[in-house]
Amino acid sequence: MLIRQRLALRDDFSQVDCAIADYILRRGAALQGESARHIASAVYTSASSVVRLCQKLGFAGYNDFRDAWLAEGRYLSGHFQEIDANRPFAPGDPVTTIASKMAALYRETVDDTLVLQDPDMLVQAVNYCRRAGTIYVCSAGSQSGLAEAFSEKMAKIGKTVLAEARTDMNFFHACTCPVTDCFLLISYSGETANTLRVARKLRQRRVHTVAITSYGGNTLGKLFSCKLYLSTRERLVSNTGNFGAHLSTMYLLDLLYAGVFGLDFEGSYELKKQVSREFEIYRRSENPVLKESED
Repeated sequence: MLIRQRLALRDDFSQVDCAIADYILRRGAALQGESARHIASAVYTSASSVVRLCQKLGFAGYNDFRDAWLAEGRYLSGHFQEIDANRPFAPGDPVTTIASKMAALYRETVDDTLVLQDPDMLVQAVNYCRRAGTIYVCSAGSQSGLAEAFSEKMAKIGKTVLAEARTDMNFFHACTCPVTDCFLLISYSGETANTLRVARKLRQRRVHTVAITSYGGNTLGKLFSCKLYLSTRERLVSNTGNFGAHLSTMYLLDLLYAGVFGLDFEGSYELKKQVSREFEIYRRSENPVLKESED
């Protein structure tokens, strides 16, 4: 959940907390030049009250909170200038207009996802996948289909991926797998109870784990140092189709596959061609773009 959403939600906030939250929400990027003492003076409270609210939100202190607040603001203002991710098309739009708007949504979602990635975490995630004897993907809903597609791609370059939709099976694997295996935990909210049960077991056992989740802080993201962020523009319920979360997940899984592929490009390329050719022995096309040179 984004910081501004948590401030607006006011979960377990006192009256003083609410006054501080209102001030921060009004000030936005102008908070950059303000200290905890300045905020306290503006809302007639103490600087320690400001710090306690920041700690209630999961930050070490005011400075950590302010840095995260300003970074979140830059993210939110830097992308999605054309399309509302929750309502990318409007009532009455003809299908040709919807097609154009959906294309814009796809472009902006991929760009948005890319800008959220920390290069060091991306390298770490690819290395976890490369070194793992088995990669486990824990996901739910429509993302399970994306996990299966990822599993198929990886199988063609000699990597074993178990895309298990059943949470109990993921938990059992988390209890018994070698710690050098790798788990990819996919949760947009980062608060799904069954996924968090798996996550806590993996953290306890120190199994290599990549959290693929929304930007802005959530329970899943706090459990692991290696995180890949999904484009975080859609509300959980009031959206037209989870287009952004679906596409962002697909992009990140494809990115992990391509990263592993690229570490041994020629070997992966030859192996993929070999296994695909053996299975698709009768697949043919007269289209010169599709036709293989061996045909």
